[in-house]
Amino acid sequence: MTQEYGLKSKANLATVHEDLQRVMEEAIKEAPYDFSITEGLRSLERQKQLFADKKSSTMKSRHLTGHAVDVAIIIDGKANWEMDKYKELATHVEAVASSLGVAIECGAFWQRFPDGPHIELDRNVYAS
Repeated sequence: MTQEYGLKSKANLATVHEDLQRVMEEAIKEAPYDFSITEGLRSLERQKQLFADKKSSTMKSRHLTGHAVDVAIIIDGKANWEMDKYKELATHVEAVASSLGVAIECGAFWQRFPDGPHIELDRNVYAS
C-alpha cells in the first residue's frame, strides 16, 4: 500500500532543503510504518526552549537551517515512540536516500543522544 503525507506534514516538509524533501517524499511511499513530518525548519526561540527543556542537546540544530525533519510514526491512528520502530524506519529512509544519492544521518542511530524521530542532511556534505 502506498502511503502519502497529510497537509500539515506537507507544509512542514516544504520548509526544508529540497534534497531532504525528495528523500522524505520517496520514503513515505513504501515505508514500514505510516509517519508524519512533525517539524522542519525551526525558529531560534523554539530551539532555545527545547534546549532548556533538555529535549535537544545543541543550539546548533540542523532544524535552524532547514536541514532536518522530525517524524512521528503512526500506528492505529496514534503516535508511537518505540525506538525499535524508529530504527526500522531510519534504515528504510537511509536506503531511499542512498538510492537518490543524498547523504543523511538518522538520530535513531546516534550513540550520545539517540533521537529516533530526527533525520538530517549530513553536515559533511550539506553545510549550514
